[in-house]
Amino acid sequence: MPLPRRALLAALALPAPALAQGAWAPDRPARLVVPFAPGGSQDVLGRLFAQAIQAAGGHQVVVENRAGAGGILGGEAVARGPADGLSLLLATAGQTTIPKAIGRRMPYDPEADLAPVMQLLDSPVALLAGPGVAAADATALMALARAAPAPLPYASTGIGTNTHLIMEDLKARERLNVEHVPYRGAAAAFNDLLAGRIALMFVSVPSVLGFSGGALRVLATTGERRFPSLPAVPTLTEQAVPGFTASIWTGLSVRAGTPPAAIAFWREAFTRALEDAALRDRLEGLGATPAPSDPAAFAALLREDLARWTRVVAPLAISLD
Repeated sequence: MPLPRRALLAALALPAPALAQGAWAPDRPARLVVPFAPGGSQDVLGRLFAQAIQAAGGHQVVVENRAGAGGILGGEAVARGPADGLSLLLATAGQTTIPKAIGRRMPYDPEADLAPVMQLLDSPVALLAGPGVAAADATALMALARAAPAPLPYASTGIGTNTHLIMEDLKARERLNVEHVPYRGAAAAFNDLLAGRIALMFVSVPSVLGFSGGALRVLATTGERRFPSLPAVPTLTEQAVPGFTASIWTGLSVRAGTPPAAIAFWREAFTRALEDAALRDRLEGLGATPAPSDPAAFAALLREDLARWTRVVAPLAISLD
């Protein structure tokens, strides 16, 4: 039955997002761009989400790996793609905040070209010490690193990565005498740590949980509370550095200009996926904690992250171009 003229005029006067709100749904498979190679932790997370969303709502999500340039190629694929709500980015700091803090030349502006949908996951990092380091806990390690006559070598998983910048933040705050030794990934760094060539390092909790090549000395984690999979390991805040927290977060972003109704649709779909008990169990085994938010809260996290890493890198001579 046709709408009365007044009702029709009132509907036409509404903003376009209001007309679309609640009515948008994908009319074909969406792509979830994972900005890393297949087989890594982010790839596993992306595929778990794609499966959970399809199981919960029947909406097909296809994972597309776009590795390269520390994840920037994946960010570009979404930032330069259509704003139709069908291109999603499994976002990390490597495509959003860290490159901008470092001043790296990027083919897109993370703030202007990407729109936040939500934070998905949070994972603390773990502080490891080599077998030759005479420190039984993080408190003793901080004291040792402050008083060291020569810099203690610390590993990271690469220049400008979370594990590099978190240690530099701690170094500046606690006046630690440590020196950066970058690696390409965690495996080689673990080997040198266990061999005594490296004294300490921060590394993601998933890397620790997945390591099977020897016993690692995990002295602390950097979350606000102890991580469920490592309940015997105290936080850094509990021991040596009150208030010092850090994590490797995972979020969801889309191309700027994507209809608000599409953003709302995907936020609801991913939030519903995170409520699935089986998915939550898999995430805990991967060292990831569900941390669903809304676009405003995720935008605030991005601003805080950018401000923190900009402050940390200011005295450092970092160049990745």
